Amino acid sequence: MIDIEDVILQRIEQIEEDDDELETDYELIAPDNRGVITVTYDLLPIGAEFVESDLSWSREDAVEEYSFAADEGLYVAVIVPNDAFLSVKERLLRKGRMGIDVYSYESLGILSTPMAG
Repeated sequence: MIDIEDVILQRIEQIEEDDDELETDYELIAPDNRGVITVTYDLLPIGAEFVESDLSWSREDAVEEYSFAADEGLYVAVIVPNDAFLSVKERLLRKGRMGIDVYSYESLGILSTPMAG
């Protein structure tokens, strides 16, 4: 099982290095081993990045969750393990969801580590 918090923290570091005016916060959703990074600018939410694990990316309600954030006017990205990248892209296309970016850990230079224990 992937240490999803480690993946999230690596991504937050990238976001904050890219633009020091952006602020980030994150929520871990433990039962599914996934998380959501909220990106704000000047206290206004501008983006949501859904960080999925090897366990969570295929859940039934995932696309609806991404769509809700996109429909709220947020920039939406989905970050998934390398093996899930094509499946998630295809799923979004089948559901007619354009404008939601999908990245693999590898494409962002994020290293996934297994959970300790």
